[in-house]
Amino acid sequence: MSSVPATSRRITAVVAATVGLAALLPGTQASAAPAGVGATASADCTTGQLNLLLDNRSGTAQSFTVTWAGRTGSPWARTVPAGGSAQLYWTLAAGTAYSLRTTTPTGLDETTAGIFHCGTGMSSLTSFDCTNSRLQLVLENRTATARDFTVTWPGRTGSPWTRTVAAGGNHLHYWTVDAGTPYTLRVTAPGFDSTHRGTAGCGMAAGTPQMNVTTLLTTQTVIRNLNGPNGRYDGTAASVRIPGLAVTNNDTVIAVADARIDGSYDLGGGTNNIQIAMVRSTDGGRTFEQPRVIHAPATTREGAGDPSLLVDRATGVVYCFFTYSPRPGISFWSGSSGVNTADDPNSMHLRYVTSRDDGVTWSAPVELNPAVKDPAWQQVFFSSGHGIQTSTGRLVQPIAYRDAAGTSHAGNIYSDDHGVTWRRGGSAGGNINESKAVERGTGAVVQNMRHNGVRSRYYATSTDGSATFGPATASAALTDPLCNADELSYLRPAEVGANGAPLRTRTALFSNNAHPTARNDLTVRLSTDDGASWPGRALVRPGGAGYSTMAVLADGTVGNLYEVGNTGGIHFARLGLDWVKGA
Repeated sequence: MSSVPATSRRITAVVAATVGLAALLPGTQASAAPAGVGATASADCTTGQLNLLLDNRSGTAQSFTVTWAGRTGSPWARTVPAGGSAQLYWTLAAGTAYSLRTTTPTGLDETTAGIFHCGTGMSSLTSFDCTNSRLQLVLENRTATARDFTVTWPGRTGSPWTRTVAAGGNHLHYWTVDAGTPYTLRVTAPGFDSTHRGTAGCGMAAGTPQMNVTTLLTTQTVIRNLNGPNGRYDGTAASVRIPGLAVTNNDTVIAVADARIDGSYDLGGGTNNIQIAMVRSTDGGRTFEQPRVIHAPATTREGAGDPSLLVDRATGVVYCFFTYSPRPGISFWSGSSGVNTADDPNSMHLRYVTSRDDGVTWSAPVELNPAVKDPAWQQVFFSSGHGIQTSTGRLVQPIAYRDAAGTSHAGNIYSDDHGVTWRRGGSAGGNINESKAVERGTGAVVQNMRHNGVRSRYYATSTDGSATFGPATASAALTDPLCNADELSYLRPAEVGANGAPLRTRTALFSNNAHPTARNDLTVRLSTDDGASWPGRALVRPGGAGYSTMAVLADGTVGNLYEVGNTGGIHFARLGLDWVKGA
């Protein structure tokens, strides 16, 4: 057994409050304790550790005693100052039974017991649907045989519930409850025993589900300032797709998406009436403003879509890159005009708008084709979601293009002067579509890419900031159903160097549909070794999903913005790292 050194307990308290807790494990409370005094067990499956957080939000110091009968070193004593916390942890093998009794002289007497479930191939995770006021429980079975799960909520009508989950399958169980409802959910299956206890609600405070989701856009959502044949109006779109996400230097969350007014077609299809809608949050993703259009072409036969956000940490400027189609029929798959002029009516165009006030107002569009489009390319478009700023300060935004022979490629455009000028980089791979760039802890830029035919993610590495790339190779770990996905460095907006640019880190998150052949089962994975392995994973949305993109919020939680098919809407999930680690 190990414990966090006394000098780092205050840091532990901040981290625990920031990123939340993993799936709660079994426990019973025998006596009352002062408000805010408790012990919460969680699993960290990236390290194989059982964690016990001793939390003291009372006004006086608390002396905790933790007993694990028969365990070497038991009991353990920790004094936690008012408003602080301390953490104990044990490295365990999957399937290890444990029993932790935590007491204080002030009345806490709590026993947490169960089976340490990391590595068993089974998991259960709680979350809260803020829009529909639902406490949700996802049961996941990644083993090779069907498993019978039993869910017990003492005192709840209908309890217990038994569900058979097929091999490689999952099940979503939910209850409509009021915020503030206490819950105790014990989940058992052969070789699995885990209990979730807390209070239902939309938030990331300790003791609440450590993932919650809010619906931001649907086909019934009224969007302000749409452009129509008779001028601007407030109305709805037939399809809302293609999420983009960023957090500004002022901690404002900005989410953008295609408002596809007349149908679910891509740029150039149908009437081509696609406009860029935005939703903002100024309270860390807890609440959002009404959606509004931040850019619409002059006429409803012109389309603007595939938005991608990028924040220059040094200047605070927010870029919203988008692709412009000048008329119906001009799509990524249409023929080449052989030119790269700003007014070419037969080409897709790379453009962007900027905001210097956290998304309140946006500039007129800036045209990039003359600077970055090779005239020989058939067509080009921006890969949606987000770009990155590297530790050198370079701004990098992914693109996809079709070369003179018609083969699609992934690549980037980049700027070394804070967006004054832009250049195109080299190909990161052929027969490739949408992609994301990410900077590794070494400073290398890697491209995480969607292949056109192989159901695996592809990687290519650049040692010169994405100007050139080595060969593209399939990932052995990350499958993909031919869909846009996201990889993101885990860095808070304020984690910057002396030059104002983001620091480097070896910790990364990956979000995609984990089903190998269908756009189902949106899953977030965690790597702490520059993407060499992905031991942490958690199912964000069972069933149908689609494109997704992420951003790290100021408090260290992670925002995941995702679509559900063509008409299922755009949704924003907040989750803690421990929620991912514990699955």
